[in-house]
Amino acid sequence: MAGAAFGRERKGIMAFIRVYGDGAGKEKDHPVITIGGFLADETICEEIENDWEIATEGRVFHLADFGTQYCKLGSGNWSETEKVDFLKRLAAIVNREGVQILSASLEVQQYNEMLAESPHAHVNGPAFSACGQVHIMNAEFLLLKDGRRKQKVGFFFEKGDREHEISKMMQDWNDSKTSEYGKLRSHGFYPKETTLLQPADLIAGVIQHCVLAARKDGNVFDNGFSPTPLRNYERYYTRNGVTAAVVSGHDRERCWIINPLTFAVLDRSSTTFFNRNPEVLRKRLKQSPFKPPKVAKRP
Repeated sequence: MAGAAFGRERKGIMAFIRVYGDGAGKEKDHPVITIGGFLADETICEEIENDWEIATEGRVFHLADFGTQYCKLGSGNWSETEKVDFLKRLAAIVNREGVQILSASLEVQQYNEMLAESPHAHVNGPAFSACGQVHIMNAEFLLLKDGRRKQKVGFFFEKGDREHEISKMMQDWNDSKTSEYGKLRSHGFYPKETTLLQPADLIAGVIQHCVLAARKDGNVFDNGFSPTPLRNYERYYTRNGVTAAVVSGHDRERCWIINPLTFAVLDRSSTTFFNRNPEVLRKRLKQSPFKPPKVAKRP
């Protein structure tokens, strides 16, 4: 079973709260990218894991392959009704009581323009790293709101090119003399076969489909605020109800399109942090710093 191989055996990780995240879209190919996932207590995560493995019969679910000949579930031969019903079944497994669905999407061109002017490009990293860091901060805000930041929390992502800046951010927390929470946080990167990353794949993929449709229709996401709630683009949810099944109840306060103002605020926070912890900045700059891409500003 996929859970036995990649799911429950998380050696060395002690987390009472778990946050999962996965990416959708490609920076070079898509104008918008997304990281989506969920936050839940470990007991609820175990329930999700059990129910997910029953639904998939232990086979790996990957939304990008779903409905094609490459799908390990055999969905390439299913009717549209069967496919929709199955996706809604999976959505109900993760969008349940006690789970908070999270997402962060951003416009790649807009982000790269901001990054070219940022004093902390080495912190923000490429677009997917920025999404990953916002995903973590979104979770931390919800934990603060719920009075739970002093609990142990584990953050889990799919293995890939977002590891560098996320790992550095988590290490900075651990190294910081002023952080109350660094020692309470752990993180890891796991293969897509990991059972609890598959619901994150579903969440990210469904939301990415929505924001791409909105962007293609000429929408401007930047409303002058730090984030724009996904719910603003409800008219781009799929008519078959799958999008609503995944994000309903969470798309006003937990699923966001991230605007440049967010990163302006984060840059100010980074400046404050490095002023208080100059040794961390020196350590960062001794490493191979991320170099932002050169971009031509839009007219």
